[in-house]
Amino acid sequence: MSATTVTLTIDDMGLCVPSVHSVPVAAGAEVTFATAQGVSAVLYFSPATAAILSPAPGASVAISPGQSVTYTFAAPGSVAYGVVSQPPHTQAPHFFDFGAPQTPPVMVIQAGMGGIAFGVAGTPPRT
Repeated sequence: MSATTVTLTIDDMGLCVPSVHSVPVAAGAEVTFATAQGVSAVLYFSPATAAILSPAPGASVAISPGQSVTYTFAAPGSVAYGVVSQPPHTQAPHFFDFGAPQTPPVMVIQAGMGGIAFGVAGTPPRT
C-alpha cells in the first residue's frame, strides 16, 4: 500500500502549514505527520476521518518538535475527510469544512490558526 509523509512547518503568519494539501484515502494506506525541527503542532481530525484511522486519534493529537505520528486508513466511505493542523496553544477549530466528498477519496489537510482553518474557500461553515 501507499505511504505519504506530511511535514508540518510554521509560516511567517503563524499558520501550521502542511507540505501537501491532500492525501489519497485507501484501505491499508498510511499517512505520517511529522514536524520540522523546532516546530510543534496539534492535529484536529474530523469525526468521519478519525473513524477510519488506526490507531484512533483522540480529540487532538500533539506532535513535539522533530517527532511524528503514523496512521493507517480503513476502507473509506463517501464523505469528505480532513484534518486541521494548528500551532499548539491555539483554540480548537470551531467547525470542519473540507468541501464536497471526492472520488477517489482524499483527506484534506488544512492549515489553521486559533480556531480558524484555511483551505476550502467559498463554502459556509458547517458544525
